Amino acid sequence: MNGREPEALIPAAVDTLPINFAILDDEGTILYTNRAWQEFGEANDIELRPDTIGTNYLTITRQGETETAQTAAAGLSEILTGDRELFEFEYPCHSPDKQRWFLMRAASFTTGDQRYVAVAHFDITDRYTYQRQLEESNERLQQFAYAASHDLQEPLRMVTSYLQLLERRYSDDLDEDAQEFIEFAVDGAERMKAMIEGLLTYSRVETQGQSFDSVDLEAVLDDVLTDLGIRIDETGAEITAESLPTVRGDANQLRQLFQNLLENALQYSGEQKPRVSISAMRNEDEWIISVSDTGIGIDQEDVDRVFEVFQRLHSHEEYEGTGIGLALCRRIVKRHGGEIWVDSEPEEGSTFSFTLPAPDT
Repeated sequence: MNGREPEALIPAAVDTLPINFAILDDEGTILYTNRAWQEFGEANDIELRPDTIGTNYLTITRQGETETAQTAAAGLSEILTGDRELFEFEYPCHSPDKQRWFLMRAASFTTGDQRYVAVAHFDITDRYTYQRQLEESNERLQQFAYAASHDLQEPLRMVTSYLQLLERRYSDDLDEDAQEFIEFAVDGAERMKAMIEGLLTYSRVETQGQSFDSVDLEAVLDDVLTDLGIRIDETGAEITAESLPTVRGDANQLRQLFQNLLENALQYSGEQKPRVSISAMRNEDEWIISVSDTGIGIDQEDVDRVFEVFQRLHSHEEYEGTGIGLALCRRIVKRHGGEIWVDSEPEEGSTFSFTLPAPDT
């Protein structure tokens, strides 16, 4: 086999793939293109169109005047010289009728003493479009968060203040029912404020989180237990913890995560004293952290619903809360590249577990 016979390297199935695929020699000359590559080149009048066998891919891309062409040329050049093993680059490739985006991926490989470069262009238009829609949705969420933090909270503060003023000034003239009505109204306003603040925190997980750094989870847990000290003493809770790892993450958000899970365990302990245990287990390239309690538990049909915003399983008369705490936990865990779930049965307690990537050692 010589350098001009790459077909021996290519399974026949490659020619039928819907991916624009080509093989170059170690100088950048195109030795093979599959059917998708050829058809795409024929159907589109674009700058990056080296669709002829024998043409030097690198030379053609260097002739392009756009930033896209120059970036592609620079990345491929590093692959050909052996300065890097893999090059990936997303770029727009629009035609008069349709806007599309592609991912270019180039990597070298050898067979015998001959070195080649495989180049593929993946159509990522659907993914790109979904990503843009998601970004637009997040932007709208940010706009709501701004309104919630400014425009909505001020009227609530005014309502609460005037209700409390009414109670203080006319308490002697109000009967028992009127005082109770005022208490209900104030309580409702306070709960609304807590819900708005919770939504604000939820919406800012991605946009206003800190950059990731080394985080000692034992130190995080110690801080949380200090903050919850009064609540722990009042409930007589017993909290035990195994050794916890150091991970990469946002220390403030991981602290919020532990605090929400522990508050949840203390809140839903039922009539008995809360007993909570925290453990960690290494599973290949991730840590599994678990927070277990012996509380009232959750029905199996509700284990997914508890992580949705405002999905409360109990009335406000039974248990306080905004219905955002566990949704916030899931959003924080997702930002850290992990997953969260709960194993539970009614009256048998719950174990909330989440994963965090384990740092390379």
